[in-house]
Amino acid sequence: MNLIFFDIMKKTISVIILGILVSCNPSTQNKNSKVHTDTSEDQNSLKTKLAGKWLQPIPGQENEKQGFELKENGVASSLNIHTLLYDQWKVSHDTLFVWYHTEGIRQVSNDIDTLLIKKLTDDQLTVSYARNPSFELIYNKGK
Repeated sequence: MNLIFFDIMKKTISVIILGILVSCNPSTQNKNSKVHTDTSEDQNSLKTKLAGKWLQPIPGQENEKQGFELKENGVASSLNIHTLLYDQWKVSHDTLFVWYHTEGIRQVSNDIDTLLIKKLTDDQLTVSYARNPSFELIYNKGK
């Protein structure tokens, strides 16, 4: 009897914690975001607008650029970044997900960057990491 009670309590607590985490997610509370889409047509338009090369100066080497390329088929690739290799991408509302893996370093890893889209124009993309929304990265559209 006690095991059943504890199992039910554990499941109930898990559901409550999940509800709290979802309600505290900054991307769901970002009501002033400049990127907001609801329909699949809006999502396709956003995906088309994001497709392309996005570059920024390399710190300390401002004449050199680094960044990523997002292809319309969902493939992503790194540009002038040799240890962080992008694989694929997806956009959902105001969030850009970019899958990557590392090579050529001691600690090899796979992960997904979750980027909040703060601003998107035809020639500029401003994003922040979901885990640190106050730190913004600005990319310019490349050729």
